[in-house]
Amino acid sequence: MPFAQNLRSQFENLRAAHGQGPAAGNDNDNDGEEPVFTPPVDIFSTPNEWTLHVALPGAKKEDVSVNWDPEKATLVISGLVYRPGDEAFLSTLLSGERRVGLFERKIKLPPVGENEKEEVDAERITAKLEDGLLVIVVKKLEKDWTEVKKVDIE
Repeated sequence: MPFAQNLRSQFENLRAAHGQGPAAGNDNDNDGEEPVFTPPVDIFSTPNEWTLHVALPGAKKEDVSVNWDPEKATLVISGLVYRPGDEAFLSTLLSGERRVGLFERKIKLPPVGENEKEEVDAERITAKLEDGLLVIVVKKLEKDWTEVKKVDIE
């Protein structure tokens, strides 16, 4: 394996281990289906919430989905970004640098290194798409106690 490819693979494995997903703009392996790109995300942490800024230029609200998976403690952002214009216009494209098509991004919350006592308040997650930026606000729910579950021995 060439050095650069090996280095990229190790870097992506490290990012995945920290719940950050692959580097922005890389295609994911999705079993031979259409290529899926990973939009870049900024994550901010305040005492009461996490705020995520997802860059989705050209995305329409009706083509974007935000879902909370409590089993995996993961926020899943997916959808479709179009290149505007009719078929005749699009056939004149000389250079296409923007990522368009299907996208998906999975973000583990709380992020690695955050307070383990903080949990997601799933009922108070909000999202707004404006000017190509999807802003997701995830309220934190802090437990004052730790739940201990007794495991029966068979």
